Amino acid sequence: MTTAAYPEKPAPRPTLSIVKDEQPVIEGTVVAHQGDTVQPAWREAATGRIDAARQHALNNHLYVAWPFRGYGRLARNWVDGWRDDYPQMIRTARADVKAAKGNAAAEAAAKDNVARLRAAYRDHRKQYALKTAIGTSMLAGPATYTVAAGGMWTTVALGAATAIYGAAKGSPKAIEQAIDPGFIEIGAIDGDPFPIADAKNRTEAAECVRRALDSEGVNVAKVEAGRRYDWGWEITVWLRKGTPADLIAKAAELETPLDLPADGLLCQPNRSKRAQVVLRLVEGDPFARMPRLPERLPNSLHLRDKALLALRMDGQQTELSFLGLHFITIASSGGGKSVTFRTIGDILTACDDVVVVDLDPGGNGLEPLAAAVGVRVVGADQMHLIEAVLEKLVKIAKARATLLGKLGMGDNWIPSRQYPAIVALVDEYPQLSQRAKALVVALLRVGRKSRVQVGLAAQEATKDAIGAAIADSIALKIVGPSRHQDIVQVFGAGAGANGWRPDRLHPAEGEDPADAGKVYIMGGGSRDPLIHKVVPMTPDEGKKRAAERAAVGRPWIDTVSLETAGVTFDDLDTVRPHDSLPEPIELARAAFTAASDPERMTSADLYAYVAAADPAWAPGDGEETDAARGRYLKALRDAAAEIDKTVDMKAKQWRDGAVRENGFHLSTITQLTGESA
Repeated sequence: MTTAAYPEKPAPRPTLSIVKDEQPVIEGTVVAHQGDTVQPAWREAATGRIDAARQHALNNHLYVAWPFRGYGRLARNWVDGWRDDYPQMIRTARADVKAAKGNAAAEAAAKDNVARLRAAYRDHRKQYALKTAIGTSMLAGPATYTVAAGGMWTTVALGAATAIYGAAKGSPKAIEQAIDPGFIEIGAIDGDPFPIADAKNRTEAAECVRRALDSEGVNVAKVEAGRRYDWGWEITVWLRKGTPADLIAKAAELETPLDLPADGLLCQPNRSKRAQVVLRLVEGDPFARMPRLPERLPNSLHLRDKALLALRMDGQQTELSFLGLHFITIASSGGGKSVTFRTIGDILTACDDVVVVDLDPGGNGLEPLAAAVGVRVVGADQMHLIEAVLEKLVKIAKARATLLGKLGMGDNWIPSRQYPAIVALVDEYPQLSQRAKALVVALLRVGRKSRVQVGLAAQEATKDAIGAAIADSIALKIVGPSRHQDIVQVFGAGAGANGWRPDRLHPAEGEDPADAGKVYIMGGGSRDPLIHKVVPMTPDEGKKRAAERAAVGRPWIDTVSLETAGVTFDDLDTVRPHDSLPEPIELARAAFTAASDPERMTSADLYAYVAAADPAWAPGDGEETDAARGRYLKALRDAAAEIDKTVDMKAKQWRDGAVRENGFHLSTITQLTGESA
């Protein structure tokens, strides 16, 4: 069953086309100018190139000297390699012997140094001569065979190639480049850091990281290089002192001596060993070889099944089961939030025991999968319908809690084709009304056992009512490119210091996809701060799959749950938009809704919700909590007086055991909102 509510579509606009004025057609021969005959451009260009080549050959004496200069340079380079500055070092060492006359210890040390350098020089010449002999034989052997076995033209071609190679090395441009290359390279002092790309083995990689850490003042006891991936290195560091947070704070500075891309150093502290930190040096793309989107035939999955969602940077496939999970995905504009939500929607609409509800107040929701969705309400002007759907879901969740024993399901609802789970995917959460947000919070608190689950998506984790509920109620958190403050809001305090850094991912810009679709995943079995990339599904593929699933038939909410809750989704077309209430009254009603409509609520609890839902009512700079609460309660009474002066807004008192409480009754608030208590 599908209930769709869409705003009326405007009539299509005609295509606006801007066309330049038609140019007159010129027939016959077009004369460029009157006078002398003009040579064709191609002939003039060819003549000029021939003259330039002839003059260049004459100026360079027909290139005769180039091969001789080239092979002369190669010979000098060979001699430099043969000597390798050893004669100069030996002369310097011998000078040290003369300077040490009269100091027996210094003279003996200087003589030992001369002997060591001479021995090293002999070894160097032996190795150099051996490498020269091997290289010469490898080249001379084939050349000799070619000359002996080939004909005259083969010999001529080989000679020409030899001359051309020498000419290339002896050309004026090559000589000028050798004399004046146009750049300088600062040589590293022994012990200085070097780029990780220069590390050829695990020992060199460990030494590279040790030097980089030492250059930034990080005191380490041990460095061990682990696995080398296609994208870079994984290296474990043991700190001698300090904390992992100190190392993580220097990640950006460490990228310079390691010669890594921006945000290419990822740090993961070991939860069981405080001194141990795993560093991942990302030189390339960890997701160059993404897995294909699984086929997922209609009704082929169950909510309890693990399904492929993403690929982890270490090559492991991330498979999640959404059974009993509330979840949230956060990503900036261009960060891939829609891709993540669409892939999750593909998994859920392939399940034989799930009814998907698609709610989006600011966009088009799961439009590619619309045919396989049970209830779908999208559009900024459909807030009254979104509120109505959420209210029905809360009632179903509460009703199912009373049915668990009757249906023999134990402590939790067991999804099946007959009694399916319900998963509401709510996009653009911050754009919901206060009442809709409160209904979401209520659903987070009562829906897990009843398998009436919520998946939220937003561009940022705003500090409102959902902020307080995330830590307690949402088990699965998926965060893509986002703001630094979102880390604390979603992952919790201290998460950034433990390696959870989605703020170092970059959203797409123009044609550059950057890190769109890359996420950190906490929950659902994922515990390590590793980057994942969601396996994408194109809109066209989504439409194709949704049509196939709709044709086979999708499950619908069981009659027992609907009747026990006293709701139906057939009456959504009768729900009418309502007038907005003054903000203080709307927030008070939302506070009761989020708390599952208790009979009464203390002023402190009421204000706690209001301050979290709307920072405007939170204590300002230097303002005490009691003063801020008094400011809100006064605004509530003033707003109530404008609506109905007969409503008694004095705080009521009651006893909760030995404690005296004061606050408001639900009936008082519903009288202001026009509801029946």
